[in-house]
Amino acid sequence: MTKQVDAEAMFEEFDRKMRASAFNRRSFLKSAAFGMAMMAGASGVAEAAAQSGTPEIKGTPDAKQIFYNSFLQEDPKSFDWNADLYCNAEQETFEGLLKFDVNGTPVAGWAEKWEANADASVWTFHIRKDNKGWTNGDPVTADDFVWSFTRLLDPKTANSYSFILYDVKGGEEFNTKNGSPDALGLKALDQWTFEMTLVGPRANLPQKVAYLACLPSHKATVEKYGAKWALGDVPLVSNGPFKLDKWDKGSKCVLSKNPNYYAAEDIVLTDLIDPIIPGKNQVNNFENGTGDQQLDWCTLGASDLTRYQNDPEKSKWLRQYVYPGIWMLLPSNGIPPFDKLEVRQALSHAIDRNRLVQVTNGLVTPAHCMVPQGVYGFFEDPAINAIQDYDPKKAMDLLKGTPYEGGKNWPDITMIMRADEEQYNSNLMANDIVDQLQKNLGMGIKIQQIQQTNFNDTLFKNEAPLVWIRWWLDYPDPDNTYYDMFYGAKPKGSKRQAWENTDYDKIVVDAKGIQDPNARLEKYKEAEKIIQTDVGYIPVVYRLDVYAFKPWIKNVPVNKQGFTVPDGNIYTRAWTQIYIEGRPAGT
Repeated sequence: MTKQVDAEAMFEEFDRKMRASAFNRRSFLKSAAFGMAMMAGASGVAEAAAQSGTPEIKGTPDAKQIFYNSFLQEDPKSFDWNADLYCNAEQETFEGLLKFDVNGTPVAGWAEKWEANADASVWTFHIRKDNKGWTNGDPVTADDFVWSFTRLLDPKTANSYSFILYDVKGGEEFNTKNGSPDALGLKALDQWTFEMTLVGPRANLPQKVAYLACLPSHKATVEKYGAKWALGDVPLVSNGPFKLDKWDKGSKCVLSKNPNYYAAEDIVLTDLIDPIIPGKNQVNNFENGTGDQQLDWCTLGASDLTRYQNDPEKSKWLRQYVYPGIWMLLPSNGIPPFDKLEVRQALSHAIDRNRLVQVTNGLVTPAHCMVPQGVYGFFEDPAINAIQDYDPKKAMDLLKGTPYEGGKNWPDITMIMRADEEQYNSNLMANDIVDQLQKNLGMGIKIQQIQQTNFNDTLFKNEAPLVWIRWWLDYPDPDNTYYDMFYGAKPKGSKRQAWENTDYDKIVVDAKGIQDPNARLEKYKEAEKIIQTDVGYIPVVYRLDVYAFKPWIKNVPVNKQGFTVPDGNIYTRAWTQIYIEGRPAGT
């Protein structure tokens, strides 16, 4: 029988790890639920959520308003979000129809209001009239979104995240070369009115168009310069709150406020500097960096957390967040030894998630379903938890009758992972998992770290026997995990794993159109049972974060649960809210 999640129990282990002197302990024990925002606006008019967008200034901002951001760990591939979700560019340069507020709710972006028909199969977005939002002074119009969404779906663009618009009528057919762009359910009713006709009811469409994958691009510039338009060689025409002024490859990106942005007058920061600093070096640059290589905030990994907690001054800089993200293992069911179900099952029973809580100093919590805590779709179900429970004896017994009985005769196994993610404790956890599998299964694994700009290209080939991977939720809805990650009918080159199952695919597609949230959740539980039983993936741990912010960074956004929320996958407008007060002279 499914039970309701007890948030206090869920964070008890984490709270124990957090020193009382360093944290507001009660805030971590509050529920982090985003709520049922995915159902909002399914019919009638969905106006922009009430928010002024104006920073709350309590003191006197410095005359110099420059923020040194810790986002970039390597050079962006480009600034073309419309063609490549994984371009690794600064998110504040572009804005879509909608955006997410600090609580994960879709709110007005370039569309100031929007509505759906009775069954949420047709959505209409009303663009801010008479704007000059592009950095070159061109208006942001409905035609921009018709053209950009078509470009995203065009198979020639080869965007690995094009499936986010498969809900659009004709979208999947066009993207898989079985349809025409003329049949797409995308229409500009006039310059300021954009209509999307979908394949059926989709109550969560606002969450999708609020995500980075649905950012537009500037048609005239793309057509003039081709791929060079977003590589830093020509002026980047963008429509977000900040514009790219300079890109020093391998060193930094320099941005300034876009005066054509509709809320430019409310933004206090004038300049945004993104030094390019590998994750393993970011704490050092936060503490010791100078000039354009300094940082005003960073994510703390396990190795630095205790040091900060025990420092009377640095402990005051700490902020916390239950980040909606999950770490998982992907065993390829097409490559030995994981082509055998028994081996995948043995793998799933050989990992002690609680050990990972210990090695990260409590910066993760055990995961047993695909949706992380704090998001609609997270559940605790003992029957599902037991499918991949930690049981080394069961794991070894499953190998009986296979070529690997007794934990012997394993082929060479390589596990790929992203490089330079020490601040997320990725290396600590990956090495501990390898140790556990050696101990519990006699399985030797070689780790191959791949830079972010090359990782997805390697991943989408589906040639790695095992993948250690994280998924930071793009929008707070189970469709983003069950469908976006594991829908098996995607075109070649856009799947993260070889596993696919037609029964699973049907369930996650059917779940998209279910209006009742409880009935919809039951569908996702069915999908979870299928994928865990066949070991298409292994949920390992959910992410918990502690950040350090320099004391002169003011008004960092805080959500309704009391957690600090910097720019991430979902909320991308923190730097429009902060301001600088009291930065020491010369820094």
